Amino acid sequence: MKKSLLFQLVMATVLVVGAGVARADLYSASKAFQEKDYERSFQLYRELAELGQVNAQENLAVMYVSGEGVKRDNIAGYAWAVIARENGGGGAMQDIIDQLEPHMTDAARKRIDGIRAQFAKPALENRLLPKIFESANYVDRKPCYLSKQAPNSYPRAAIESGIQGNVYMEFTVMPDGRARNPRVVFAVPSGVFDDAARRMIMRSEFSPSTQNGVPVPCTTSTMVMYVLQGVAKSEYSDLTSFMKRTQKSAEAGDPRAQMLYGLMLSGLPQFKKPRSDAMPYFVKAAQAGIPTAQFLVGYSTMLGWGCECDEPKSVIWLHKAAAADQADAQVMLANYLLRGEPGPEETAKALTWRERASATGSRDAKFYLSALLAAGADAERRNPQRAFEVLNEVMRDMDDDPTAFEIRAAAYAMLGKFTEAQKDQRKALKMAQQLGWETASQQARLASYVASKPWTGDLFAF
Repeated sequence: MKKSLLFQLVMATVLVVGAGVARADLYSASKAFQEKDYERSFQLYRELAELGQVNAQENLAVMYVSGEGVKRDNIAGYAWAVIARENGGGGAMQDIIDQLEPHMTDAARKRIDGIRAQFAKPALENRLLPKIFESANYVDRKPCYLSKQAPNSYPRAAIESGIQGNVYMEFTVMPDGRARNPRVVFAVPSGVFDDAARRMIMRSEFSPSTQNGVPVPCTTSTMVMYVLQGVAKSEYSDLTSFMKRTQKSAEAGDPRAQMLYGLMLSGLPQFKKPRSDAMPYFVKAAQAGIPTAQFLVGYSTMLGWGCECDEPKSVIWLHKAAAADQADAQVMLANYLLRGEPGPEETAKALTWRERASATGSRDAKFYLSALLAAGADAERRNPQRAFEVLNEVMRDMDDDPTAFEIRAAAYAMLGKFTEAQKDQRKALKMAQQLGWETASQQARLASYVASKPWTGDLFAF
């Protein structure tokens, strides 16, 4: 039976939320409380409260005062009630404050001030929350945009099975106006449309971002929707009303709706919204414990995409998501560690993150892992033979990307098989030229293999 496109969008968000159930999220905290597992509920609410999630702060205040899941502590309960009230919490917080106010001593107020200094909104804004732009993708450059979309093929198997779906991707547009490393953040159904969407993005043309008139790399996103012929008109005519309903739920505090609405704002080209419009919804979903939202906040904050670039804040969010085995966050942390000239310690940590991401089954993670094993700067951690093994697991899905053949060429060269390395590198170069890439880096690697010299470095640094 065909599923409506809007149903697929809802299910996409459910799957994104479900990816983080092993970690603290608002749904798990509420479920634990309902099951009378008060100690676990308290722990989960505490983690979310410290991220600024107002419902968690309210519940934390009540649990401290009532002694549920934690030893009764009226001072801590008072402090969290004040924090929640300042964060927009309900009238129950004022009731707690009014009841406990007459009993607050000077020593108690000193302790309350200490808690507020750590977790009240001004402290979180300084330490954790991104500074979101005013209706902009970037403030230091002209953003990139799609200028010519390549033909997008509907997979035959999906047509025969009556399957519709969507793919949300983020990718970098280089100064040559072509996309690199299109990463599927989520897709529903999983694995059905990923390759088609990736091929379309890699073959499309973009107007590159410019900074002071000079082309520079630019990260952007899109949601590619696959709709069977004969239903497109009715589905798209309802998309605007669906967005309004989703927005209403998001503003009422539903983290699933917040995540979905942010994705639609950021990824649906027909609405032409900047990343900054999606960021408040990503932040709220991230505060509610949604790992993919935490990744999106961390990634955006690292790049200065829709918000100010702030690496310390970014790393906090990425670690939150990575701890919940969100593969994109794990890969991003590895990439962050490998910037510049990483030492053995940074390389070891990066390898650990990429290994852990690959264990989730992520194809993109395996792609990155194979590159590090093939050409990483740390000789002790290079393993070209294993690079082949990891790459072979995803080669069928990535064989339209020149980088796949560059990884294999680097692995061959590291094993001293320069004839094979040259063959793969020439194939990569030809593919890159056909895609319209600037190919200086591919040519330099080919020259190295012709000279019977292996190459080390970051194969994803274009």
